[in-house]
Amino acid sequence: MKNRRVWIIRIVAIVLAALMILSVGAVLIQTFALDAVPVTGDSETSKLPIFILIGAVVLIALCAVVPTFIKKK
Repeated sequence: MKNRRVWIIRIVAIVLAALMILSVGAVLIQTFALDAVPVTGDSETSKLPIFILIGAVVLIALCAVVPTFIKKK
């Protein structure tokens, strides 16, 4: 029973991380879409969404890889 609970927690964590990647990807697309609109002011786009997207991908990788190294006997 405990083993099943662990798998459910892992699946939920991976689904939430995937949702985070999708939402950050949407923000990233909107950030780059703003380049097409002429603005008065700073033309530099923020690099923060790119870093957040990379962090989300690393989080999913950790959710998938770390449990295999931390197996308890």
